[in-house]
Amino acid sequence: MTRQIKSRTTIWPHAALATLLTIQQVVVPPTAVAGTTFGIYDARTLAMGSTSVASATNGNAQFYNPALLAFNTEIEEHTQDARFYFPLLISHLSESALTIEDVSRDDPEQVISRSIDDFNANPDALTARRVADAAASFDSSLASLEDEDLFADIYIGTGGGEAGLFKGAGFFFGARVLAGGESDVTAEDRALLANYQEALTFIATNGAQGVAHPELFDANGALLDPNDDFDSTASASGAIVKEAGVAMSRQIQLFGNSIAAGITIKAQTIEAFEDVERIVDDRIHVDANSKFHAGLNLDLGFAKAYGENLRIGLSIKDVVPRDYRTSQNAVVRFRPRARLGAAYQLARLQLSGDIDVTRNKPIGTEKPTQEAAIGAEWGFDAVKLRAGYRYDILGNRDGVASAGAGVAWKRLVFDLAIAGSGDAKSAAMQFGIAF
Repeated sequence: MTRQIKSRTTIWPHAALATLLTIQQVVVPPTAVAGTTFGIYDARTLAMGSTSVASATNGNAQFYNPALLAFNTEIEEHTQDARFYFPLLISHLSESALTIEDVSRDDPEQVISRSIDDFNANPDALTARRVADAAASFDSSLASLEDEDLFADIYIGTGGGEAGLFKGAGFFFGARVLAGGESDVTAEDRALLANYQEALTFIATNGAQGVAHPELFDANGALLDPNDDFDSTASASGAIVKEAGVAMSRQIQLFGNSIAAGITIKAQTIEAFEDVERIVDDRIHVDANSKFHAGLNLDLGFAKAYGENLRIGLSIKDVVPRDYRTSQNAVVRFRPRARLGAAYQLARLQLSGDIDVTRNKPIGTEKPTQEAAIGAEWGFDAVKLRAGYRYDILGNRDGVASAGAGVAWKRLVFDLAIAGSGDAKSAAMQFGIAF
């Protein structure tokens, strides 16, 4: 089945999901590619800078730190703290991935071919200018992709949690699609496009500007189509991870201290893939070179409260190391990822901070990351306002600023979030029921 990139202007989240499922992807050698980030699975966490290990609630703790489900101090029948969310939609795409989406939508191969056909049928200043413009547009896209990493992370699913007296449980079901790679823009492609711009500008201006470039024409004077000569590629490897998880937690006594401990057990299917495409070509089949896997994994979480305001958390995701091979024998590696977090509640204001204990190795050929994040949530009546910021300690990605809001009406809850940096854009939305 071919899964295609849609226009950046298509209504989110369909464009985002389609983009990730079809992002131009990578050929990697039969060696290991590794890892993934800690992950963002809901709008509240995206808005608060990705902080979650000590600040998650009954609605999202099962994704980040199941121990946080054990902090309810009332019998569940006396509260409306439980949550069920459907759908959860989160998209995180690099600017380079969005550029490739635009290139796929604009179809430069056809645009250039049509403009050359029009010029050869009627060689005048207007048709010459159209060829020059088509070459310039494609060259601009290639310029923005030079030496750029590609990465994408999208999650769509459902989940919820319910807390009892010092214990709790949650669940989730969804799919996370991860891809990472790079673009390889050749100097020859850009030089060829520059030659076409110069040659057709020369004709459009009757020799006042540009350069003649007779090598671009055949013996009969017809302009040659350069599409078969373009060699620039974009590449990615990755995995489509579908998982169903059940989280359980309770508070325990350890050396005279009350500590919350939790576990999330996950049944997973993983489709590891790798591919490469010329940027000028049609969209890619995500199932090329893919291979299906299935198995179990688990997350562990711990949290401790200090007084009524401060909470500290530690979470370890995917405790069991797994290797997943593509049909070309490349290995997508999932390794344990640990994160520390703290949250402080002051009246209506919550402040939170997280930091990755482990380095997040790339899923493809992009650079590794290790994030630190801060977030805040201010709630009044039925509205909550959120903001956050996360940055890469290793300096391989730009810092990401985020904001969002949550609204509750009777038992219905709705959350939105956006985030952005110089090299990526993110968005999230979710609907839920409080009970």
